[in-house]
Amino acid sequence: MHPILRVFGFMKRKTWFAFSVVIFSAILDSCFTLFTPWIARELINRVFYDLDATALKLWLPIYVATGFFAAIFRFLQRYINEYVSQSLIFDLRNTLYSRIQKQSIDFFDRMETGQLISRGTSDIEAIRRLLSIGIRIFLRAIWLYSGIFILIGIMDWQLMLVVLALAPVMFVIMFSYAKRARPLMRDIQNKFGDMNSVLAENVYGSRVVRAFAAEGFETEKFEQENKLYLDLNMRMAKLRAYLTTLFPLILSIGSFLLIYFGGRGVVTGTLGVGDLIAINGYLILLQMPTRFLSFAILHYQEGTASLNRIFEVVDMKKKIKEKENAIEMPKINGNISFENVTFAYSADAPPVLKNINLDIPSGETVAFLGTTGSGKSTIVSLVPRFYDPNEGTVKIDGIDIRDVQVDSLRKQIAIVQQEAFLFAKTIKENIAFGKPDATEDEIRRVSEIAQAHEFITEFPNGYDTIVGERGVTLSGGQKQRLTIARALLLNNPLLIMDDSSSALDFETEHQFQNAIDELIKNRTTLIITQRLSTIKFATRIVVMDKGQIVESGMHEDLMEQGGLYKHLYETQLLEQEFLPIENQTEIERNLANSYMKQTEGGTK
Repeated sequence: MHPILRVFGFMKRKTWFAFSVVIFSAILDSCFTLFTPWIARELINRVFYDLDATALKLWLPIYVATGFFAAIFRFLQRYINEYVSQSLIFDLRNTLYSRIQKQSIDFFDRMETGQLISRGTSDIEAIRRLLSIGIRIFLRAIWLYSGIFILIGIMDWQLMLVVLALAPVMFVIMFSYAKRARPLMRDIQNKFGDMNSVLAENVYGSRVVRAFAAEGFETEKFEQENKLYLDLNMRMAKLRAYLTTLFPLILSIGSFLLIYFGGRGVVTGTLGVGDLIAINGYLILLQMPTRFLSFAILHYQEGTASLNRIFEVVDMKKKIKEKENAIEMPKINGNISFENVTFAYSADAPPVLKNINLDIPSGETVAFLGTTGSGKSTIVSLVPRFYDPNEGTVKIDGIDIRDVQVDSLRKQIAIVQQEAFLFAKTIKENIAFGKPDATEDEIRRVSEIAQAHEFITEFPNGYDTIVGERGVTLSGGQKQRLTIARALLLNNPLLIMDDSSSALDFETEHQFQNAIDELIKNRTTLIITQRLSTIKFATRIVVMDKGQIVESGMHEDLMEQGGLYKHLYETQLLEQEFLPIENQTEIERNLANSYMKQTEGGTK
């Protein structure tokens, strides 16, 4: 189905009625516009040549009334058409946003942020121009074209042929313009999205750019994208300039031919002066619908390109789909099992997980450990069904998670992600994001457990402090503590922590460890970590390498096996956990000694 017809599918009964009023007003506006040269004809022929004074009294008020009613219907069509277009855009924008919200995580792996922003802003605006201006002027152009040729034919059919001969030339120019403009408009919109992507990356990565003193390089990269965008727009401007130059030239040639042939008719008495002036007026008026058509074609090319980009997102199939008969997930006890699970992020990519088999009993705390790219984050991402395995199944309490409603599954899982994302709202709103009706006492309690209450109360506005976009006003450790509090507030039976203490300083993390028993109590916990202080709370450690589980067990058993875990423990974990003695503060040395004594005493 053509994208414009799909847009009309968003119309409601009230919008259809308004659109019919627009069409009716456009027709009447065109009729009154067409009537103006005809009135001039009557005035010249009857008043100046027939010397009929009553004709002056008759046609002058009609001339004024014609202009008045034309203005009224022009206002109606513009105002009501804007209502129609804004109503359609309102629904289309909501549909796009809703579709983006419902997409799977893999969608955001494939789509650039700048491209999505471009679709939601510039593309939506291009569609609005098509609906509010393009369709309206297209309707007027068709009606004016028809009326001009009919009225000229009534006055002199031979001169109508002269005018009619110009029409194919103008249509050829217009369609040639449209053929060149279509791919160019698509390139312009895509390049605008690319430029937005560069801008978004630099805004989000501003600290990295400045840390590496790469401002000059990034500025040059943006200038290159901007230069390409400028070049494309100048090519478009060149096309428009040709169009707006050729039309007046053709019309001036037409006026010459009309005056030449029509003048001979006036001399021989076969054509009145008023008729010749009116016909020339219609020829000049012909420039209006021709210009309307050129603008309509421009808006059509721009709007349909944008509609295709919008519907590309709307029609994009979700990889994570619910079955038609999907059941609601019962209250989770926390038994998780991976059965022969193999997963790759795309069909042409090597598998990230290979034939994984793992059973996690309810209430167990499992720490996933491994080198970079080993698949530890991926395996955990399968549990809330961010991705589906290519082979095998993931079950919770014996139920294949592909058989349940996604929302009912995820609402029972609390996740603390490695990237501590916060919204530009208050601290209270961020903590209560998953539970908006939480009481202040509940918010304070989880903040205390996450070791966040102390720093929150140091702000002048306390829990009502605005954290800024992406939590820019807070340190990494502070943001991470707030995300931990946000997950704790849900009190869900299944908790996933993706390296959630990586941004905490040594002393704060030690304080956090004092409350971690509360965090993992009465729930199944999956932890992705590279820190010993977190691993020691695990009842089982799963070691992964190259997408496979190579070791599984408790700390002491894994150390005795002398495999990958022992290697990571001795070469990386201890080194990451403690600074060289000479660089440690007294507090850090005391904490380190305390921890080493616990380890030697058999602490996992």
